[in-house]
Order: sequence, then structure tokens, then C-alpha cells
Amino acid sequence: MAKKKKPAEHLNAERWLVSYADFMTLLFILFIVLFSFSQIDAKKYQEVASSLSTQFSGGGGLSGGGNPVMNMPGTGPGNGTEELTPEQKEKKALAKLSKDIEEYANEKGVKSNINLRYGERGLCISITGTVLYQDASATLTPEAKEFIKVISDQLKTLPNHIRVEGHTDNRPIITKEFPSNWELSAARSVNLVRYFIEELTFDPTRLSVAGYGEYRPVASNDTTEGRSKNRRIEIIILKTE
Repeated sequence: MAKKKKPAEHLNAERWLVSYADFMTLLFILFIVLFSFSQIDAKKYQEVASSLSTQFSGGGGLSGGGNPVMNMPGTGPGNGTEELTPEQKEKKALAKLSKDIEEYANEKGVKSNINLRYGERGLCISITGTVLYQDASATLTPEAKEFIKVISDQLKTLPNHIRVEGHTDNRPIITKEFPSNWELSAARSVNLVRYFIEELTFDPTRLSVAGYGEYRPVASNDTTEGRSKNRRIEIIILKTE
């Protein structure tokens, strides 16, 4: 007697959709939880999101770049409300100071005597010629006091330390008050700092001075123009780091 044939089993080719739907549901719930965290504590949200991103991607982030799962509402790039780092805030403040100094220099016609540069130490305001002092003198001119008042008001709003450095050209000076260029450059720095403290009530703990005489030139002393560049006061707003 012939055996009955078993009916052929039909494989369900769409069973994977069930697992996929479960996974998508869980993922959706995860994002809802993360979003709720973001409304409570933005900092913790970023930490959790970054950690989960690393775990899901094996250390590289979901997008391959190590970025958090999603940007915080109102803090993403390009929306104008992103949080600035302390370094960015400092650069922004120094940029505003530079702009104000440039405007003042243009207004007073001393643009060629004031040079601004941002370097490794911070923002350097280099002042040459007779903007601050007359030749062979360490007494601030009335114009100098006006200029220092302009920048002092903004410097008070910054936490940075400030270093005042005096420089001369290589022409010798031998007077009762200044036996050498060392004394002249140092006296100019000290008098400027004293004006900051005594007249403008600046915090003395943020100030320091140096006098380098003729030994750190920025131009050749063989020409009148070069010597004029070397006779300078540099006010350096040091980086907070």
C-alpha cells in the first residue's frame, strides 16, 4: 500500500519583517527617550547619545565620524545658537577689541603706528613712534592716556593677564634718568602699568612688565624707518590657557 505524501512545507519568506519591525520599534522608543533626556539635561543628553553612538558603531559613530546620534534642539551647527567654547569666546572678545582699536587709530590718524597681531601668546598691540612717549622720555603723553583709557574699559571685562613690554632702538642713551636703553624700556613699561593701576583702577594682579632695551628688534636699526619700528611698547593680552 502506497504511503501518503506529506504536503510540502511552505517557507515564510517575510518572517524577517517581524524582527525588522521589532527593531525599528525599539529604535524609535530609544530616540524618544533620548529626546526626553535632552529636555531635562542637555549635557547628560550629549554624553548618553555619544556613548550609544560609539557602542552601536563599534567606536566610530553612527555616521562614521564619531558624532552624537542627533544634535541638541537649538544647538546644532548653522542655527546661530550653538554654544561657544571658552577659547572661541576669548577670540570673539579679542576680535571686538581689535576692531575698536583699529577704528580709534583711523580716527586719530595713527594707524601706521599701531599694529595688531594674534599669535601664540595672544593678542599683541604694538605701538610705535611717539603715540605713547616722546623720544628719550618715559612720560605718557595726553594722547597716550586717551588711547589707554579706550582699551582699558574693554580689558577690564576680560579675565586675561596682560603683559607690557618696552623696546628701544640701538641708539645709546646716557642721561641721569636713563643710563641705558634697559632703564628707558623698563621705565616706559612700568609707567604704563602704573597708569593702568593708579588712574584706571585696573587689577594689578593681572599685569606684568618687561624691558628689553634694544635687544629684540623687529626691523633693521640701519634706517630711520627701522629704528622707528623698534622703538615700541607692546601690550600683550595673554591667552587664558
